[in-house]
Amino acid sequence: MRRISSDYDHERYDPAAPVVEIGVAKSGSADPAIRLTALVDSGADATMLPIDVLQTAGGRYITTRKMRGVAGRPIAVEMYLVKLFIGPLTFLGIEAVAMTPNSDAILGRDVLNQMIVTLNGLANVVELSQ
Repeated sequence: MRRISSDYDHERYDPAAPVVEIGVAKSGSADPAIRLTALVDSGADATMLPIDVLQTAGGRYITTRKMRGVAGRPIAVEMYLVKLFIGPLTFLGIEAVAMTPNSDAILGRDVLNQMIVTLNGLANVVELSQ
């Protein structure tokens, strides 16, 4: 079984939150074009990435959809097709929501539901395996 672990982020989040380094590339690419840290968010339906990351990675715009956030009002968001890398794991055909530049990257259930995710709050470690 392929497994990775990552320490919670104590500096940017209070209380500490589970994060993992991800790589982003255009579909069909063998290697990530860009790497960044993403919040592991089991409450997010979809993976959300800053638009500048999606463009740098060569993500392909596919459509505009309505998204409802915690405030409850639907907003129009652009969707980009990308390939994600998490350690040795790869995820094809991810339709990521484009967020404002420099916003936090969020790894949502579209990816998390393809893995075993263990949040060990006492140790401040998240483990991902497939």
